[in-house]
Amino acid sequence: LSWNFHGLPELKPVFDRIAGYTQELNAINDALEASQRRFKQIMEGISDGLFSIDKEWRLLFYNDVAKKYFDKSDEELKMKNILEIFPDFSLTVTYQYISEVFISAEPAYFEGEGILTPERIFHTSIYPFEEGITVFFRDITEQRQQQHEMARLERLNLVGQMAAGISHEIRNPLTTVKGFLQLRGSKVSDSDEREYNELMISEIDRANTIISEFLSLAKNNMDSTKEQDINQIIYRIFPMIQADANNGNKELILNLNPLPSLMLNENEIRQLILNFVRNALEVTPPGGCVIIRTYEERNLIVLAVQDQGCGIPEEIRDKIGTPFFTTKESGTGLGIAISMGIAHRHNAELVFDTGNQGTTFKVLFKRRSFLNKKDEVI
Repeated sequence: LSWNFHGLPELKPVFDRIAGYTQELNAINDALEASQRRFKQIMEGISDGLFSIDKEWRLLFYNDVAKKYFDKSDEELKMKNILEIFPDFSLTVTYQYISEVFISAEPAYFEGEGILTPERIFHTSIYPFEEGITVFFRDITEQRQQQHEMARLERLNLVGQMAAGISHEIRNPLTTVKGFLQLRGSKVSDSDEREYNELMISEIDRANTIISEFLSLAKNNMDSTKEQDINQIIYRIFPMIQADANNGNKELILNLNPLPSLMLNENEIRQLILNFVRNALEVTPPGGCVIIRTYEERNLIVLAVQDQGCGIPEEIRDKIGTPFFTTKESGTGLGIAISMGIAHRHNAELVFDTGNQGTTFKVLFKRRSFLNKKDEVI
């Protein structure tokens, strides 16, 4: 700054001091702006979601991760009351913890549903400061799902080991009983007694079928595989499942797209497809249809079986695939568990989508499934 002090020389020291203060203030402002930029860069570089609110619940700051979950523009968020932006926020667990931190002035940590995404699970940390609180949140949904799946597979493995240990001991006396019943049946002349005899034999056969399913659960190793097209396996069993559909006055639709070959065990893949198609036919009402689809999605080969049932109730979805769990009167609760084992032995993942219009089970094969026969996958 330059000043003309002609006639007022005594003011020059005052204005020089003002100019010095101005330069200092500009330097402080520049440093503050640089500090704010560094702070913003650090906050944006954090992989967790982060936001701060004051004691009036107004949003002071949020990073890009939090903004993504908020799904709002800056104009809708900055310095706005979070309870007005998200009216249902007051019903969440996060709101309860924030309220407690405002009162206690002590940090809080918890796992629970998200502010706007109740279907996701978050690890949340809340820290108080003089003007308000800061919330860090991390999506751990996939991590918890993986832990749940590992626990399920451990239970499945335990059931399989138990089945392998007792199945032969049960089969031997059943075989003896069945032999005597067949011998007795050849000598029985009374029609009622013959019918009862045949019923007992059919129940023994059913028990043997259940034991075979137990043994399937016990399998750790992949049997022989070869490179083949999963569509061809579907075509080969189509006449059989088409007959099942016709008997129930239902339609079976194939929507198969050209696919690269996979390393597959045909017998196991046939069993997997039959399990899902027959389940789908059972829940689809007469006149409805079951659709079998194959297609590529990113680096995956997808086999999907879609029914037109009423969907899987939410309260039992977590139990799907648990051995012995079934909603059928005559079911064993082993079909989906066995199919999950087959999928895992093929290095594939089994998922399902369900709703009021039906359920779709999907097997997600990696584009090239080369597995060593000794790989232990349950």
